[in-house]
Amino acid sequence: MAKVLAFTNNKGGTGKSTLCSNSAHIVANTGARVLIVDLTSQTTCSTLFLGSANLLSESDTAMAFLKKRPEKHIEELIFESEKGLDIVPAHVSMAEAVTQLSAMQMGKETVLKREVERVVDQYDYIFIDSPGDLNELTANALVPAHLVFIPTRLNRTDFQCTETTLRFIKEAESFIGARSARVIINMLDDRYLPGEVWATSHTGELYCQAKKSFSDILCSVTIPDSADIRTAFDRGMTIVEYKPNCLATKRIQAFVACEVLNE
Repeated sequence: MAKVLAFTNNKGGTGKSTLCSNSAHIVANTGARVLIVDLTSQTTCSTLFLGSANLLSESDTAMAFLKKRPEKHIEELIFESEKGLDIVPAHVSMAEAVTQLSAMQMGKETVLKREVERVVDQYDYIFIDSPGDLNELTANALVPAHLVFIPTRLNRTDFQCTETTLRFIKEAESFIGARSARVIINMLDDRYLPGEVWATSHTGELYCQAKKSFSDILCSVTIPDSADIRTAFDRGMTIVEYKPNCLATKRIQAFVACEVLNE
């Protein structure tokens, strides 16, 4: 049975889609059977792994089952990527799925869970990339998840949104049960880390605040701010394809080893 991992935050721009897609590819490279379910209107994962995802109709994406009467089920929407994993793509109009789910009287938070259960035995890992908002789509990502990853950058706005996301998960416990969550500091220059040259700067102090605020749920691995990650995506590649030996690749591999494979 697959381990289901959700990537979320109540804010866009924290790099969650990039971390989700690169982590999924690294896991797939171990020989594991991996599925990504993309629920974002930015379609980052879909574009990276399918290339022409923007040409798909709504009926060929997750939009097809995120409604009261599904047009298709998840197994009909799985595409094989040349990069060695499967993906259920998103559509640029995913925001409409929120409206579709909101219109449902009962069971609107468990639509994705019911779909995932149809294929959970076919995979070792299922990665869910959710939108940068706390809505019905996010709730659907949380329900089937065994572990929730919350990437955040080192600034007060991101911290506030991360804290809001953690409260959202906590408040949902009465409906979906307890969920383990991990906060990952993303897009961080190592020079702000303790002992480094900028450790006493405002951003360096924010890192210390993050360690205090998120304490035992803060991932020990930080992901660097890397032009290589952005260039890789622009070229239709994951970071491990583009520069397998660069710092960003090694850090995401360390994150995967620490938080995904050994969880």
